[in-house]
Amino acid sequence: MYQYGYDEHEFRYELEWYFKEHTFPEAQKALDYAWEKHSGQTRINGQPFIIHPLFVAKYGICIGAKTEDQICIALLHDVCEDCGIEPEELPFNKEVQDAVRHLTFKYEYEEGDNEVEKRRKKMISKTVTYARLLENPLAVVCKGVDRYHNLTTAEELPPGKITKNVLETHRLLLPVIYNALSLQAYSHFYHQLYTLSINLRSLNDLLAMKHSIRLDTMTR
Repeated sequence: MYQYGYDEHEFRYELEWYFKEHTFPEAQKALDYAWEKHSGQTRINGQPFIIHPLFVAKYGICIGAKTEDQICIALLHDVCEDCGIEPEELPFNKEVQDAVRHLTFKYEYEEGDNEVEKRRKKMISKTVTYARLLENPLAVVCKGVDRYHNLTTAEELPPGKITKNVLETHRLLLPVIYNALSLQAYSHFYHQLYTLSINLRSLNDLLAMKHSIRLDTMTR
């Protein structure tokens, strides 16, 4: 048994029941695909990794992300980054592929780069990737739900990773969500983003206070 009283099989059963009730064959296909690709992978707390995309899909549904594309994106959001698959190789429609592409972080280093240079390039790449999320509303919502689940399990991480996640949420993700709330193109997703902005901000601030993380600096 894992977080929230679910194991991965019970979690899967509940989502499959929802997909059957709403006639979502592509969502079922995405669940099966993610289940296969993440097989054998685990999170730091020892949970099967598949628990994470299953949670992202279920929580997304709870805040209003109920279209089949949004559910597919939630289930597939880590497949490319963690399983070495290119977004265009995903056997799903272009909308799903494009959102997953925006959610896939890639870092390119040159031979001879030292650790300082690698960290610099990683920060630049990450900052650009977060900013580009605004190109795709589906990606912004999914990233918010993805980070919300990661923050709920942050206490299981080493202190340095907790600090990294909290600062990244404060400095990179929340500004994207706040900007999205002000854009007409995001009006259809307003209630989802508004819920995420409140939940993410309150949870992130709580973690910052508990772990004495200063949100006005990149150091602890």
